[in-house]
Amino acid sequence: MAIVAALAAVPLTVAVAEEPVVASPTAQQQRDLLDKVQAKYAEVDVMRARFKQSSTSALYGNATQEGRLTLQRPKKMRWDFEGDGKQFITDGQTMWIYSAADKQVIVYNDFGAAGGSAADALLQSLDQLDVLFDVKLLASTAEGHRLALAPLDEAAKAQVKRIELTLDAELTVDAVEVTDAYDGITTLDFTDVSLGGEVDAGTFTFTPPEGVDVVDASG
Repeated sequence: MAIVAALAAVPLTVAVAEEPVVASPTAQQQRDLLDKVQAKYAEVDVMRARFKQSSTSALYGNATQEGRLTLQRPKKMRWDFEGDGKQFITDGQTMWIYSAADKQVIVYNDFGAAGGSAADALLQSLDQLDVLFDVKLLASTAEGHRLALAPLDEAAKAQVKRIELTLDAELTVDAVEVTDAYDGITTLDFTDVSLGGEVDAGTFTFTPPEGVDVVDASG
């Protein structure tokens, strides 16, 4: 997906200090872990979390933002940023990018044209990692796991060099780090993660407040 400004797990909860990091996990360890991750998320359609997003880019400088995230497969998401009141919302077909400070909402009626982010795509696809990525298990302990993911899709390769996924001991997403084609790095750290449950029908729709300029960017 074309990278939108918004790029989206709990702290590690089981600590065993004497457990050494597996510096060179075996192929079987990687396969076993990948199977467990994909089986877990095959049963999960909804993810909610708080996020802290940190971006470092030669083009755009450094920035840090925080907020709340709700994802629902397929392709539904809502990012609510604190402070400036920005929101990124899509029902899977239409995307709304709202800036309260600018009193403007940009509307894309084709979600594919609007894009999303590498993090969005990853969080929507944790049940099929080995289909979409070349996966390498970097480290595995009783506390958690780190995996390096390289996109297999040619269009994705043009935008993203590498994704590093950190999971806790329960295989809940702890962090996602994305390195883009220009070596810009966006890191998302997650807390208060909740998996599953019902989502209000209005979560993934947006009605522009009165006085807001509506820009149709669908082309």
